[in-house]
Amino acid sequence: MTLKERLIEELSEVPDALIVKVIDFLHALKNQQLEDYEDIADAHAALATIETKGTISWEELKVEIGV
Repeated sequence: MTLKERLIEELSEVPDALIVKVIDFLHALKNQQLEDYEDIADAHAALATIETKGTISWEELKVEIGV
């Protein structure tokens, strides 16, 4: 039995009110996964920028942001 088949079997045994909660939870998991992928892509882009442009010192950053 596949995982999807197991899930369908489990869902067939619970009331609709619980299925609504399961659907909400599934949507939350999917959204979190999308956010994680976006964060990873942003991190890769930042690393690529560091490789091409380098970094600045803490002192330079403080001056740049006015701290």
